[in-house]
Amino acid sequence: PVKIGKVEISAWQDFPNLSIVFSNVYVEDSHTEEFPLLTAKRISFSMNALEAWQGNYSIQGLEIKSSETNLKINKKGENNFTIVKATNAKTNGISFDLKDVKLSDTKINYADLLTKQDHSFESEKLTASISVRGDQYKIITEGDVLSEKVQIEDRTFLKNKHFLIAAEIEYDDARKNVVIASANLSINQSAFTVKGSYAFKEKNLIDLKLAGKETSIQTILALLPDEITQKLAAYKSEGTVFFDLSLAGEISRAKDPLLSIRFGFKDATFTHPQYKSKITKAKLEGSFATPSLTDYSQSVLHLRNVEAKLNDKPFSCNLSIENFDHPIIQFDFKGELNAASIQDFYPIAAIKSIEGDLLADFSINGPIEALKNKNTALQVKTSGTVDLTNVNLHLATKDMKWKNLNGSLQFNNSDLAMSNFKGEFENSDFLLNGYFKNIVTFLLFEDQPIGIEADLKSDFLDVDQLFKIGFGEELSTKLNFHISPNVYLNFNCDIEDLAYKRFHPKQLKGNLLVKNQVAVARNIEMKTMGGSLQFNGIVDAKRATAIEVSNSFKLDGIYIDSVFYVFENFRQTFIEDKHLKGQAFADVSMEMALTENLKLVNKSLVADISAVIKKGELNNFEPLQGLTKYVDDEELNKLRFADLKNEIHIENETIYIPQMEIKSNVTTLELSGTHTFDQRIAYRIITPLRNKKKIDPDEAFGAIEETSKGKTQVFLKITGTTDQYKISYDQEAVKKKIVNDLKKEVKELKEAFQLKGKKKKKELELEKDDYFDWEN
Repeated sequence: PVKIGKVEISAWQDFPNLSIVFSNVYVEDSHTEEFPLLTAKRISFSMNALEAWQGNYSIQGLEIKSSETNLKINKKGENNFTIVKATNAKTNGISFDLKDVKLSDTKINYADLLTKQDHSFESEKLTASISVRGDQYKIITEGDVLSEKVQIEDRTFLKNKHFLIAAEIEYDDARKNVVIASANLSINQSAFTVKGSYAFKEKNLIDLKLAGKETSIQTILALLPDEITQKLAAYKSEGTVFFDLSLAGEISRAKDPLLSIRFGFKDATFTHPQYKSKITKAKLEGSFATPSLTDYSQSVLHLRNVEAKLNDKPFSCNLSIENFDHPIIQFDFKGELNAASIQDFYPIAAIKSIEGDLLADFSINGPIEALKNKNTALQVKTSGTVDLTNVNLHLATKDMKWKNLNGSLQFNNSDLAMSNFKGEFENSDFLLNGYFKNIVTFLLFEDQPIGIEADLKSDFLDVDQLFKIGFGEELSTKLNFHISPNVYLNFNCDIEDLAYKRFHPKQLKGNLLVKNQVAVARNIEMKTMGGSLQFNGIVDAKRATAIEVSNSFKLDGIYIDSVFYVFENFRQTFIEDKHLKGQAFADVSMEMALTENLKLVNKSLVADISAVIKKGELNNFEPLQGLTKYVDDEELNKLRFADLKNEIHIENETIYIPQMEIKSNVTTLELSGTHTFDQRIAYRIITPLRNKKKIDPDEAFGAIEETSKGKTQVFLKITGTTDQYKISYDQEAVKKKIVNDLKKEVKELKEAFQLKGKKKKKELELEKDDYFDWEN
């Protein structure tokens, strides 16, 4: 069906020529559903009425305004533009000679559901001459064309690209063959020639060639998808640039034509109007070929003999990519580059600033996806080195600064070796030597293992700042501690000075092993809190909600008040750093469980503490001051005692303190008791009684005892909580049995804990020999 809103015919001004105007033209397509093949607001032309009566049509002044043509091929391969029925009637030969055909505001849409193609073109003004002799059409056209899109499956080309076109096209309707005898395209002040043919009688066959005559980098970029080129559009080029394209083969549901592109440049210069750096003396030979526009599994890209200078520093490289769906790459790079020049030529948003020099000579070869699996990772070969000289890097992410980076990085397949790699990260400095095993895979893909075997030396590490950068301000509430099953670590450290909150150790040395979500700290030594500390420990993080910790450490001359100060008085106010002085010498074994937020599971803590305190002081400790009422010693607020020894045990949320003798400047006391985690205390004190006159015999009955040496001692107890306690006489008749029972209980708890600790250590200790032999 053809619908015309209005037909106007004028024959009076130039008879026998007729002027004909069709308004609001609608031509239905040949598919079953209702859809327009052609719509036009106006189609006008003139013709000789007498010649038309005789069967000779000579149409003049054809003009089409505001038209849209919709060409479709459905999933069965049926087109919608076969609308003229065949006839057996004999007619005179029809010939047309159309000159200066004018098309304005024209749009053509082409959708092929069979081959998943969708194209749209527009033109504001096209002028054409059409000569028709039977089935032969000859078309000469000139004007502008806007390519809205050329879409093949999910890939879009030539989006919103504006062309100027001058072409000579021949069409054989009997053979269904279009021949582009010659065509010139202009885009971005560059010119291309196009030749070729398209036949569609029995098969859709295309043979098209496009060659650049006066091209630039901007022109080549204009032909590529915007998502690839949008960041490069402003760059300018000078020099010889060449580009040609060939498209040949069958277009069908089962087949695609072969696309082949050759491109490159010689003695070229590339600049950006807003940036300082430029590339000069550049040359490149490139090619791209794919047997299918919808399947890129057999596509091949080659960039060969790339040579150039970036701000007068030379570099060269080569790149080949096969199979764009599962890429196999070959890439090599060699050159000396100034880091600031790279950023000045092509700014990277994640980098605020960079400076320094890079000397690189490395290559990578193999299927990228092979890096996902340990068994295939070795198929990817990497080799070469990158040397850094005085590199300073300021990252936009968290405003991080790396300064004075120097050293050598060596690539060997999927591994990276560091040789004297040193520098500063914010307030911290480092010197690293060692290996990052499987680092290429780790960086490229998720859920991949990495092994680190390295030695770290540092003059100062600001752990507060590192934690703030790594975990943010609210570390305590947001920290979710875990050890990745993909991390394997063998790490030796030698740190001169470290800062973490109030903890400032010096000369920290030791070894850290991590494997299978278990961390083992071995032979950790440091100078801290006026003395030294030696540490060994195991952290088993296989269960995220119950992280098992087993460790032992040795204190040598640590100042007690410093310990309480560093650990913020262990978040209690009963006894604080202001009350204590002295040096601790202790051996500690400890086992506990932590939550993922590193909070202690109180019931899990078990510890043995064998301690000696020298030059001890206990000042202004309120519970002792309360003893003056009973022992008539006014100087208990300033106790100075000699060596103090004891074996303390912690278990069942309770601190067990066996009886110990405290010889002070004032008196000699014996102390024992328990202190629970909920701050309930039960201390027993035995102290000499010097003045019986101050004691009420009835009140103290059962709490006073004469020793074998003829001296009198009083038994006291402090009970309650650390916030609310009372001091009273210990009048229980089995006082000595209570002390002995506590000693026996502590001994049994210690023996059980020591046996369990040996077994646990044997279970969790890592074997160094098979350390990096992990399985995916």
